[in-house]
Amino acid sequence: MKLKLIHFPLLLVVAFVAYLAFPWLLIFIGIQSKPNPPRPEITYGEFPFRLKYEINGNQKVIEDTLICEFDGFGADEGRGKYRKWKQRLVSGNERITKNNIAKG
Repeated sequence: MKLKLIHFPLLLVVAFVAYLAFPWLLIFIGIQSKPNPPRPEITYGEFPFRLKYEINGNQKVIEDTLICEFDGFGADEGRGKYRKWKQRLVSGNERITKNNIAKG
C-alpha cells in the first residue's frame, strides 16, 4: 500500500509529541509507583506567636495563632510524594503584613 502524502506530516507530528511526552510520562509513572510516606502521628497543631517590630519609632505588635492540619498526600516532579498540610490563621487573615514602611 502506498503511503499518502498527508500521512507523513501526521506521522511526524505524532512522533514529535511522543518524543516530548515520553520522559514526562515515565516520571509520572515512577512517582505514582512509589508508596506514600507514613501518615503523621500528629495531624493537628496550633502554634501561637507574637511578632513585635518597630518602624520610625512606632512599636507594633501582631499576635495570632497558626493552625496546621494534615491534608493527605501530594506528588510532584521535584519532591516525589509528600505530606500536604493546610494552614490558616485564627484571625482569619490569609497572611501577616506589616505596615507600609516606604517614606512618602
